[in-house]
Amino acid sequence: MKDKIIAELLGMLLKLLKPETLIEIADKILDLVEDMVEATSTDLDDKIILPLCKKIRDAFNIPDND
Repeated sequence: MKDKIIAELLGMLLKLLKPETLIEIADKILDLVEDMVEATSTDLDDKIILPLCKKIRDAFNIPDND
């Protein structure tokens, strides 16, 4: 029951947001992930996560403005 209510509330919230706002939120999330990956000393996550973030940016036309 709780999951259904949360899903409904999230759906209503997403309908209220403008596309520009959603792109800005997605950009901030992707920036956070990219920064966290770049801060690690391992190369494996750089080779997997960063290209995945780029694919998401390309697919949804989210520019990396930082």
